[in-house]
Amino acid sequence: MNTADVITLVKKQPIGFGCGLLCIIIAVILYLRSDKISESQTEYEAKSAERSQVLANVRNSEHLKDQLAELQKLSKEMESRLIRAGQLAINLQYFYKLEAENEVKLMDPRQGALSRGNKGPYMGIPYSVTVQGSYKHVLSFLQRLESGAHFCRFNSVTFAKVVGSNDSPGDAGASANMNLALNIELLGTQ
Repeated sequence: MNTADVITLVKKQPIGFGCGLLCIIIAVILYLRSDKISESQTEYEAKSAERSQVLANVRNSEHLKDQLAELQKLSKEMESRLIRAGQLAINLQYFYKLEAENEVKLMDPRQGALSRGNKGPYMGIPYSVTVQGSYKHVLSFLQRLESGAHFCRFNSVTFAKVVGSNDSPGDAGASANMNLALNIELLGTQ
């Protein structure tokens, strides 16, 4: 096949040869730019992730003022539930109030030593409390302490039955006197 034959063939099939030549040119360009494809794909994924993040931020910011107001309200409520370590008399009044509400006898409420290792704004203020009363009243005291005005963590709880002169050893009813010894921590600040 010589040049004249090729030219004649091209004149007979111009669209086919044009498409073939275009495919060859595109294949060469694609081969030369194949390293750019992975870079472009990585850039596209990064921009797509950034776009998703921006859209999520816009969607989440719709109720930002309401959420801020709710957080401020909850923060004030939490601050009101904290005790102050230096206000011993006020802190003990909490236990005396629970004593009066639950008809138990508060034997020995005592604030423990504060740990100095705490670096945060909040700390657990230890208390050792002993109460005496009927099983029903002691349990009510324990429940009120658990769901009371201050945040409370129980470190140890010990129930013991008090055998007195008017109790028989076999009496296990709700009127039997019980001792409740507690080691607790109330959440507070300095």
